[in-house]
Amino acid sequence: MYYSYMKKILLLLIVIMISVQAALCANTSDDKKSAYKLMVQSHKLQHDTAWRIIDNFRYDHQFTNYIKFRCQLFESDRQRLMNTIFTVSSGMHTDDKAISAFMIKYNNNEINSYKTIVQEYCKYNAFKFEKRDPQACSAERINLLFQTMP
Repeated sequence: MYYSYMKKILLLLIVIMISVQAALCANTSDDKKSAYKLMVQSHKLQHDTAWRIIDNFRYDHQFTNYIKFRCQLFESDRQRLMNTIFTVSSGMHTDDKAISAFMIKYNNNEINSYKTIVQEYCKYNAFKFEKRDPQACSAERINLLFQTMP
């Protein structure tokens, strides 16, 4: 009789431990998914910003080619950076929120660089758009091109 009570208690403890472990894994999994989703949104925002710039200044092929190739190089460099800093082979457990926060900041810095480039470009090249698209370098249009993630 004593043996059957111990067996039931042991089984109950095992079930409770598995339930707690599953709940913790589910929360961790949701946190990972959320962090990953934010990082992917940031990557997309950086990419879309470059393409909005390209569309806005489509009449200057030299400038749009520069932005296009800069975007491609940045995306390639970003992937190499992630693989270098956050290596899987290091054996260290990586914090997905920290990785996501770092990459969002990295993407926001690139978007801010685009904004500086566009502002300087417009300072010296607005005359190119007077006939085809006089609003291309307007402050309102420029502000619409750029967004960053919090």
